[in-house]
Amino acid sequence: MLSIRVPVLFVISMAIYALSSSDSMADSPTSPVSGLQLYISEYPPFCFTEDGQAKGLAVDVVREIMGELQVDFPIQSVPWKRGLKNISGDGASALFTITRTAEREPLFKWVGPITISNLVFFSRRDSGIDIKTLADARQVDHIGTVQGYSAEKYLLGEGFKNLVSNAGSDKTNPTKLIKGYLDLWVSVDVVGFYLARQEGIKPSQLKIVYELKKQPKYIAFSLATPDETVLAWQSALDHLRADGRLDNIALRWMTD
Repeated sequence: MLSIRVPVLFVISMAIYALSSSDSMADSPTSPVSGLQLYISEYPPFCFTEDGQAKGLAVDVVREIMGELQVDFPIQSVPWKRGLKNISGDGASALFTITRTAEREPLFKWVGPITISNLVFFSRRDSGIDIKTLADARQVDHIGTVQGYSAEKYLLGEGFKNLVSNAGSDKTNPTKLIKGYLDLWVSVDVVGFYLARQEGIKPSQLKIVYELKKQPKYIAFSLATPDETVLAWQSALDHLRADGRLDNIALRWMTD
């Protein structure tokens, strides 16, 4: 039998190299073995699932970011409140999309904005409702929103007593508006038109009667996520914005 003798020092040096390389990979902020957990909540067209696959404007942006960083983490869909709980734990994790508010600012680390939209009041096209100020909106009987959404919290903070808040989803609000159960519906512009189409309602049946504020959408990382990871994701997003890919993704989803 042929015997091959390998110098002892060579074996030792290769073992040390393998161990140091393994440690470097495990600690790398962009390494797949770092175990970053990614979560979305159903919020089309930004994030949703279809045939078990995550899709949407924000999902496309996040996948482009991962392509830039040469990583690939699975994206899990969970209810909104569970997603917030998951990124409040000890592991490296992220939830998107999310509105960056003063209340949430110290709770997470932030990457974004991945898109900018407008928070608006919708009415039926033929309703005749005219909203010039928030005071006007307080005078209607029913405004549709969703429990726990930043829009609901914003309006509650502005003294609104006429909110009708769904549990967990905005999906039924377009139909409620068209059928007259709601006078106004507060939603993000692109989300509202998308949800209406999904429910068989033409965008021409809706009217934006008031713009409350611009609402940039972000990725929120847990405080346990290494700063290096967050910085790497922000840098990759900035690159997408600079070379036009971010705008191209938005156009694909926002064009009617």
